[in-house]
Amino acid sequence: MLKRRRTTRFKHRAINSTTTRRRVMLRKLHKKIIWRRRMFAMQKMAEMEALNEAS
Repeated sequence: MLKRRRTTRFKHRAINSTTTRRRVMLRKLHKKIIWRRRMFAMQKMAEMEALNEAS
């Protein structure tokens, strides 16, 4: 499965920011995570499809 990308820089920005800014940053991060998971799932589906066609 995909690993979460939590960098030190992100943590530093999150700790030293306002609550609203932190919420916005987390929302953006969450969107990225969802997008990466969707891309990963599409890649896996394509691989499975290729295997099914080969056999």
